[in-house]
Amino acid sequence: MKNMISLGLLLLLLMLIGCEDKGNGADTSVSSLSPMPAASESLSATPGSSPLVTEANLAKEDDSIRAIGTHLDGRLLVKPANKASVAPLGAPSCYGMETDLHWTGDYEAVWESKSEGIATPISTFPIDFEIVQPSDSPVIMQPFTLEDMDIFAYVPRYTDCHGLETYLFGVSNRKAFPITFEIKPGVNWASISQLPQHPFKVANGEFIVTGGNGAGQDFINVYHFKYDPNKKSMILKSTNQVKPIDI
Repeated sequence: MKNMISLGLLLLLLMLIGCEDKGNGADTSVSSLSPMPAASESLSATPGSSPLVTEANLAKEDDSIRAIGTHLDGRLLVKPANKASVAPLGAPSCYGMETDLHWTGDYEAVWESKSEGIATPISTFPIDFEIVQPSDSPVIMQPFTLEDMDIFAYVPRYTDCHGLETYLFGVSNRKAFPITFEIKPGVNWASISQLPQHPFKVANGEFIVTGGNGAGQDFINVYHFKYDPNKKSMILKSTNQVKPIDI
């Protein structure tokens, strides 16, 4: 009996101590955890509130013509085959300025015949094809003549770190077609890379390209091509190697 009374008194004493601590403002919660915000304080999805603004956030659909080659018999056009988008480049680098425009998508080259009045696709560009230009004006393809063939050069990016992707198109008998680069029998490239600030030359019946270069590369290839109208291809005849400081 005495033990039960003692236990009761002990429980009563503990209850009194707890009430006194609560009245004095003692806090038994984990103070290191911040409380959940009220509904009016929840994080907002307001545009521009995120510091991570990516190109994807600014991209918009664009079906405009991106390059034009004008010929007496018609026009060469580079345009989306299905869907394409454009966005600011976003950051300055050797690929361009922050405000430059960057196009990606499903692009094709089209021949718009003046006599027939129709547009015919003549080639498609790679899936990773990119266009970077300082403005939204279409690029004017560079025309030249080699072996009595009218040829247009198209460079989709105006600057680069190592090399500028370059495509060629020919026009003959009122039709247009892509021109490949035959590096060796059975090996054909759809385009060739030329060193930035060192555009290709046409001299002595040859198409001469100073190739791009990479980090740690001791020599740069200078390619000499002859045009073959039967293959509709630039055939590599010789390659010179020069030091970057000698260019």
